[in-house]
Amino acid sequence: MVRLKTNVLPMDTNLKTDSEEIGIRNIADYIGRVEQYIQARSEKQYLAVFRGEPRMYPTPCRPGLFRNDALTKNKFFEKNLFDAMRQSKLTGETRYLDNAIDAQHGEFPSRLLDVSYNCLIALYFAVTPYYHQEEDESDGEDGMVFVFFIDEIFSPSAENINDNYNAIINRDREWTRSRLFCKNHKFIDHIKLGPRIIAQQGAFILFQGDMAEDLPKGMYYGIRIPGKSKKILREQLKRLFGIHTGSIYPETINLVKDLTHKSGWINTRPYSCENELRYALRQMERELDYYLDYSVSQARIRNGASESGEAYDERLRNVLGQVERVINGYREGLIYFVRDRRTWKEEGIEESRLRAVLSEYNGQLREFSDRMAFHGCGALAWDALRIEGDPER
Repeated sequence: MVRLKTNVLPMDTNLKTDSEEIGIRNIADYIGRVEQYIQARSEKQYLAVFRGEPRMYPTPCRPGLFRNDALTKNKFFEKNLFDAMRQSKLTGETRYLDNAIDAQHGEFPSRLLDVSYNCLIALYFAVTPYYHQEEDESDGEDGMVFVFFIDEIFSPSAENINDNYNAIINRDREWTRSRLFCKNHKFIDHIKLGPRIIAQQGAFILFQGDMAEDLPKGMYYGIRIPGKSKKILREQLKRLFGIHTGSIYPETINLVKDLTHKSGWINTRPYSCENELRYALRQMERELDYYLDYSVSQARIRNGASESGEAYDERLRNVLGQVERVINGYREGLIYFVRDRRTWKEEGIEESRLRAVLSEYNGQLREFSDRMAFHGCGALAWDALRIEGDPER
């Protein structure tokens, strides 16, 4: 069910307005901005995690595996890499997910995106390039910190996420390669004893599929870190919090676990075709929630401002167009899934349960359309986006 929240903030771009610069100048500015975003999401319980990048990349938040064409050249690249790591004693683990975590921090490409529970650790990565480079090498460029809001956790020791990861690596279940499941970005907590991950208070977001699907806009905000502020931010991180290159990449450190706060979000559902489909629908629900909030906030601004009706209508049309493109991505994913499943060797999901999933998709769409209309935010192209009858015909 789409739930309306209030005071949802737009993506932060820190643009200059006239002679005043809205930007991050010091740690206090940064913490204030993070707190502002967390407060904007306070009506629903979320777990906030963070990621810093030293440059504003054209495609931010991309795991290393998708920044080259390794999978295009060899679909079994990851499996071959992990097997070679085991043979060379670069990992002592027997599970592919553990191998991927070792690969990630051994500077090998993986489909895991690093995030941190600590917003100051993320800031360190936004103001400091990788430790093989000089600390001030990227000071002439703006960086970014991304604030992710998570409401579902997968434990790396649980069977479901390991089954999930094994299916990706072994490529032995045809239904797992459905383009729809590329949208199933999953947050993986990290309890593995490893000095670097402990120091960085790290966790991961898993990207499924052979191509990287963009993270949903409603999942995160971005905070732009001006290049000219990086030096003072690095100095403050070190002086006030003891965060510097030596602490981020330590040899050893004592492990202190705090699992109680996170336990409520841990996903324990078995890995199955049906649960993957329903996970995709929950992803769609989150995206629709985001766009509903944004559209309602724009309507409120319009009601209290002197903006012309033409400008507001144009902005609303743009929002509706974006929403319909997002929904259509899920719609096409479901249709292709139904079409392709006849060619699979195994039974991915029973017919009746698949119909229930399609019905749930239509129900989410109807509710979203009704709420948009209720708040005066325009009419969704409901007839074109719903799934009727048998999509195979």
